[in-house]
Amino acid sequence: MKLSLSKKKITITFLISFLVAAALLFSILFNLFLRWPWDYYQYLIIGVFLALSIVFYILSLKANYYIVEKGQIKVRRFTKLYAYNFKEVIYIDEDYSTKHKTVMFVTSKGHIRYLTFDSQGILYETMLEKCTNRVDLATVRRRFPNLKL
Repeated sequence: MKLSLSKKKITITFLISFLVAAALLFSILFNLFLRWPWDYYQYLIIGVFLALSIVFYILSLKANYYIVEKGQIKVRRFTKLYAYNFKEVIYIDEDYSTKHKTVMFVTSKGHIRYLTFDSQGILYETMLEKCTNRVDLATVRRRFPNLKL
């Protein structure tokens, strides 16, 4: 089953990165944009920046999704594909996950992973159902003492 990410979270993240990139670009080219009247250089820079931003926004909406299979979740991020087996997930922080709408889980190797909720919240419910090797927080802290939870 293919699940798309929350468009609201992608949009908020993209707007923040867009504003930071715009501030960085226009601060680097500050002297160019102080000249008046503007010629085609200034308009060309703004147009290319806006066009690239729109293309990357559409790509981030289309090329990021989850695939839920029988024994694992595959996460597609642009050209990379990550797979997480349900048997390897040993802890899911339910308080953090519901508060931030991001599934926070720990693998059997001691890695913390974050997966943004999908549009309908199916990913979180599926992980709670199918991850059968879960343990409590005290066991995770005892097994991985350097983990920041």
